[in-house]
Amino acid sequence: MIQNVMEVSLGEAVVVTIFSMAVVFVALLIISYLLKGFKVLFYKKKTQKIKTNVAKTVKEKVAVTNEEIIISNDDEEELIAVITAALAASLSKSISEIRIRNIKRVNQGSSMWTRAGRFEQMK
Repeated sequence: MIQNVMEVSLGEAVVVTIFSMAVVFVALLIISYLLKGFKVLFYKKKTQKIKTNVAKTVKEKVAVTNEEIIISNDDEEELIAVITAALAASLSKSISEIRIRNIKRVNQGSSMWTRAGRFEQMK
């Protein structure tokens, strides 16, 4: 046991420092694994539901974007109604909460990852 703090050698100080750092590192690892365990236990069902919903909506969106739509003046209001209903259904909001201000055609040359990113940004 060390009797006086002023009599601590450099070797003893290094040993104490390394031991203290090891204790802190092990404590942080334990906390990290506990948090990962909580995530697996409490959020597993929710993430699976989100993944299936995203996959389903991305497939539907790809199917819609792959079709060629020719719009006449008579069908313009109907198209806005269909888009509003689809957005309301996918976002779980009422139709009165959604306002479509502008409709733009998405470039078909974009990859699936780009489309999925755009979809995520719309949420």
